[in-house]
Amino acid sequence: MKYARFIIICLTLLSGSCSKVVIERQPSAENFDDIIGWKVITENISEGLSPDTRALIEDYDDLKKACTALEGQEAEKIGLLGNYIQDGQTKVAFDNADLWWWEKEDGNPFKDDYGADSYWNYSGDDVYWTDNVDYTFKAYFPKSKVELQPGSGADKLLVVYDTETTQYDLLVAHRTLRAKSENPVNLLMKNALSALRFDFQFVESGVSDELICCWLENKTDNGFYTSSTLNYEAEIVWPQSTPNPAGTPFYYWEPISPLNIRSESAAVAYSTSASEKNGSTYTENDGWVLIIPQASQNAGTVKLCFKTARGGNTVYSIDLPAYEFKAGYRYKYHVKLTSTGVELSLTIADWNERKSSYEIDFNE
Repeated sequence: MKYARFIIICLTLLSGSCSKVVIERQPSAENFDDIIGWKVITENISEGLSPDTRALIEDYDDLKKACTALEGQEAEKIGLLGNYIQDGQTKVAFDNADLWWWEKEDGNPFKDDYGADSYWNYSGDDVYWTDNVDYTFKAYFPKSKVELQPGSGADKLLVVYDTETTQYDLLVAHRTLRAKSENPVNLLMKNALSALRFDFQFVESGVSDELICCWLENKTDNGFYTSSTLNYEAEIVWPQSTPNPAGTPFYYWEPISPLNIRSESAAVAYSTSASEKNGSTYTENDGWVLIIPQASQNAGTVKLCFKTARGGNTVYSIDLPAYEFKAGYRYKYHVKLTSTGVELSLTIADWNERKSSYEIDFNE
């Protein structure tokens, strides 16, 4: 076989001079400009993709839909934290409040980009700006699934994430600004994870097979790791973690009904087109497996393994070339089966793009 080659909440004090933590609500005001308001935005805008057909949070419409309550169904929330320092004290403006899309009586008076009422409102009483101080805000989504670790607050978020046991799309935002310098406050929600997808397809026409199962596996002890703790201050940082043991399968997926592999169309591994014997956790995102952003140390440290109906018990494998997996990017591997072996190419795209940016062919 020819192998491919590479072509909460604990509030953290801001400084030692801050001696006391105070949770404070400001007195009411008649001027709406004094109320802290919110405008949620995302980095990308999808084109021609219906939110109803996607599981990943790819753009603003997806996020707004997830945060809107439907009849008989509670809305997902964005977790919101905010503080400021005044007279040597750290004061809390938002203590892990809920932020979602709802029409609150006497709530958010701001308009969105299209002139319509923007109902990004938060739980509890209205919060008012304190003049002449600097604010720090953090936000994260989905609040119901994220467990903030001790030490988390408006200055830093700590989130443990194990991609082998959960596959929710994690988004985060960070803002620092002077009081009233921007109102509503723009929360730019960023995708904190990377995503992988594997499409199987025959190069020769008229040839077919069935994909029985697939998984990833480290070849060395310094390979891929599936869990880490997000350390988010102003940048998305995932510290290097302990790699999965060499020779031990991870992201193992086996559908009850094998997937047809043909030349006419690709068979998407980890898809929801069939029930799973194993690996249902990895089918929640339309064939995309969420992973911890990381850079492989050396080429050939991790391999894709799979079985086909024609191959019987034969385990086919192909080395994944060394590459840096960045937060907010998706990496689609196209596995091309031939009569003599396997070829591999990689398409890299921003989170919201299905077609993409550019493609790398690892074959000569």
